[in-house]
Amino acid sequence: MRIAIHAALILALTLLTQVGALIYAAALGTRRYAPFARTPAGFALLFVALYAASWWPIERIAAVSGRASLPCIERAGLSSSAFSCVLHRHYADARLVSIASRLANDMDRRFPGTITRTLDGSFPFIDGLPLPPHLSHDDGEKLDLAFYYRRNGEYRPGALASPIGYWRFEQPASGEAQPCGGASTGLRWNMAWFAPFTADDLELNAGRTRYALRWLASSGAQEGVGKVFVEPHLAQRLNVHGEVIRFQGCRAARHDDHIHVQLR
Repeated sequence: MRIAIHAALILALTLLTQVGALIYAAALGTRRYAPFARTPAGFALLFVALYAASWWPIERIAAVSGRASLPCIERAGLSSSAFSCVLHRHYADARLVSIASRLANDMDRRFPGTITRTLDGSFPFIDGLPLPPHLSHDDGEKLDLAFYYRRNGEYRPGALASPIGYWRFEQPASGEAQPCGGASTGLRWNMAWFAPFTADDLELNAGRTRYALRWLASSGAQEGVGKVFVEPHLAQRLNVHGEVIRFQGCRAARHDDHIHVQLR
């Protein structure tokens, strides 16, 4: 039973964080030298300590392979979500990090006080390793951006509509495009069970989100953005057009809860 539990945890940490399984194995190998780690609580403390201590080396090694980390603490108007940072899902190709930084700077110039939040990018190492539950995000060339939100008509800097930044969908209104007819097929989950965990007092800040999408379709495209996934009804509502503005299809995850950006 103990072996099965360890194996299950190693598998889960591999799928969720890529590097967590190695750190867990290191904790298992060193706990004999740390008497306090012989209890479950002590072992958990040892794992957390090793996880934190590995942060800087992981960033440095990832940089050698061309992947940079998004800032976990707000810097120049840009900040990754806590969920993505804790699970080491906040890495991307250095070119894409530069584009996100330029977007954040331009957003702050246009709308002073704006914070641009990034969500999942990629794991720090190895192309081709999937980032569940995404179909792609396996090469550092894809990055998700959160929408901008307001509460009671006032912009809320850096607000996310759910604890993980995903699955609070902006539903199509009457008369707006619905290419999938509301069907939940493939990975196009409606995630109704997750609704209680979302912030129903936040509403989409249309002005900022429109500006960001138009920036990605113009300046972003000039700097290397090849595709921006957003649901057709939102593109219609926000009056956003461009060669890179795409619909991901009916069998992939919905994109009316976030913006997917990828390089050419």
